[in-house]
Amino acid sequence: MDGSIGIPVVRRDAAAKASGAAQYAADFPHAGTAYAALVTSKVARGRITAIDTMAAEAVPGVQMVLTHHSLNEGLGKETFAMKGGHMQSSFMPLTSDEVHYAGQIVCLLIADTQEAAEQAAGLVAVEYATEHASAAMDDPGHEEEPMEKKAIDVGDALAAFAAADVSVDATYLTPAQHHNPIELYAATCAWRDGKLLVNTPSQWVKGKQAALAEIFGIPMEDVHIESPYIGGGFGSKATLLAHTVLVAMAARRLGRPVKLVVPREAMFTVGSFRPATRSRVRLGAKKDGTLTAVLHDEVGQSAVIDHVAFPATEVTARMYASPNIRTRQATIATDVNTPGFQRAPAEAPGFFGFESAVDELAIKLGMDPVELRVRNEPERDPVKGLAWSSRSLVPCFRRGAELFGWSKRNPEVGSMTTPDGLLIGMGCATATYPSAMAPSSARVRLSADGTCVVYCGAHDLGTGAYTVLGQVAADVLGVPDELVRVHLGDSTLPSGPVAGGSITTGSSGAAVHMAALAVRDRLLAAAGDGNPAGWSLAGGQVIGPDGHGRPVAEVVGAVTGGVIEETADWKPDALSDDQMRAGLAGGMAFAGPTTEKHASYSFGAQFAEVHVDPLLRTVRVARMVGVFACGRIINPRTARSNLAGGMVWGASFALLEESQVDRPRARFANTDLAGYHISTNADIGEVVVETIHEDDLVVNPIGAKAVGEIGIVGMNAAIANAVYHATGTRVRKTPILVEDLL
Repeated sequence: MDGSIGIPVVRRDAAAKASGAAQYAADFPHAGTAYAALVTSKVARGRITAIDTMAAEAVPGVQMVLTHHSLNEGLGKETFAMKGGHMQSSFMPLTSDEVHYAGQIVCLLIADTQEAAEQAAGLVAVEYATEHASAAMDDPGHEEEPMEKKAIDVGDALAAFAAADVSVDATYLTPAQHHNPIELYAATCAWRDGKLLVNTPSQWVKGKQAALAEIFGIPMEDVHIESPYIGGGFGSKATLLAHTVLVAMAARRLGRPVKLVVPREAMFTVGSFRPATRSRVRLGAKKDGTLTAVLHDEVGQSAVIDHVAFPATEVTARMYASPNIRTRQATIATDVNTPGFQRAPAEAPGFFGFESAVDELAIKLGMDPVELRVRNEPERDPVKGLAWSSRSLVPCFRRGAELFGWSKRNPEVGSMTTPDGLLIGMGCATATYPSAMAPSSARVRLSADGTCVVYCGAHDLGTGAYTVLGQVAADVLGVPDELVRVHLGDSTLPSGPVAGGSITTGSSGAAVHMAALAVRDRLLAAAGDGNPAGWSLAGGQVIGPDGHGRPVAEVVGAVTGGVIEETADWKPDALSDDQMRAGLAGGMAFAGPTTEKHASYSFGAQFAEVHVDPLLRTVRVARMVGVFACGRIINPRTARSNLAGGMVWGASFALLEESQVDRPRARFANTDLAGYHISTNADIGEVVVETIHEDDLVVNPIGAKAVGEIGIVGMNAAIANAVYHATGTRVRKTPILVEDLL
């Protein structure tokens, strides 16, 4: 079938995944593999005073026990990812007797079998000298640490708010949450002739290659990361996790491959999580709904071991037109593992409060919530006055309202019911996500048999990168989809960026586009004996100036070697050549979403209908509608899947998800999939997704903007607003539970 841009091509990896042929990190076989198990701390803060491993070492098959006593190997210093490095945390377990959070790795055991390793792990006895610990941001005694560099001031927002005709001043809370991808964290490490091979689920093979080379003091080319398939990541697999380093160290000492599959309970602490937030939102407006003041003060949970923040205020400040804008960002350090990226890490929690406040303002004004948002649509970026690369939010709201049937909504609270007596609530919210880009390389090969192969060290989280990157090449070269092959997720391939920030399609797609154009130029030149003028591609034929065609395969077959291959490096215009080289070498090099001339964001309008039992107060999501403007959609099928999946997660965010804190023990309590509740198909009704086409060549040469994360951003607020419409109860925290509505 046609594999060009805009065609809903079926996922290229669909058959391999459905049949079980796809190999995930823990599936790769290595002869002589030993197996690892973890022991994690039962306390949240203090020191290890004694650790007895004698019983563990006596278990038949146990080969090695690593503790802070036996970890005497010098390691190169690697940097925390939020400070320009690659590590999930600045703290490496087993390097001291210090305990910084519950669930910290305190021992690693390696045995001939998985069963022996786990049995031995259960026999390790650890004694601690404990200190007072706090894992909840709202525990008494915490002090806020302001982030002054993140402050935004436009006009005099405090004065404008005080003088506003109508105002809202409210505080909104979101809890800590965990990623919980179905594929567990895993690492198999093998050393051969001084070179390290690592099979691990990775959203950044080049970054992990650079990090492990630095840690073990070997050249980057001597580290090979393989991660062709990822069973969900959502940000949790972007950085290098400490257990991978420990497994690599054990494999080098033992002289044989070592595999660790992290159990579900330990997933909550050996990786990252979404930190809790508190947002105070103040909005002031004239009686006609014109915003006169926008103020957003956000405090985010951080860790004692790492100062980290995900400031939503940088995005909410740019949402609506106002002459007066003020935002402040702060953190509170708690005794937890280092927070990290989780799908729309800043925007998903930040927009819950912000878009709930917009709804509250609409109610005070007696104004339709859609019209309030449309009335305050900014012509330019409200913070810096930049032109938008494209912004189609108003068309999104108009089309979304039509699809949803918003005109049938009775604005009176509790006025709408189903035939069986359930209360109906309808709510809406805006979604947005920055369209940043990063450097990427790609190689494209066209062969005489008609096949086109794309090579790129990018990643497919399950979101469709295998499919869309192949389509970009097919679009340029006119190759049918069944003849396209794509290779991703391997550090030996041309460098791709981290699969984060919704940048893969735009960044790696731009590199593929450039490489394919170079192949096309050589193909046309070959057809014209060195002169491509007048030659073109159509229907698998190279068409000459006289209108006669030759099969592409014939032209390629006549080239020396029967192959035309080109590699291209692409970078956003805002980055220098030095920044591009650093990015391609495994560094974090992002450009945007704002540059000297433009602000680039994806936008969406989201609508939700909930049904609430008037007595039991249970909430069910009956319908969700989302209309999004994300530039040029490369594949409508995979884009819809991304967007719908994000909306489902937004419903989960609003009604179910919370990493509950056992406050006396300063630890997460519901560390399994029975206690950590997520949406299933029984929780979700109809999901409708549409996209609006935008021609945006400012952001990259293929016009693709961020798709992967925007779907989750506004849905939690849309559902909260719908719950208010049904019940008259304004819940300013997530998850919204039955007891909040009684």
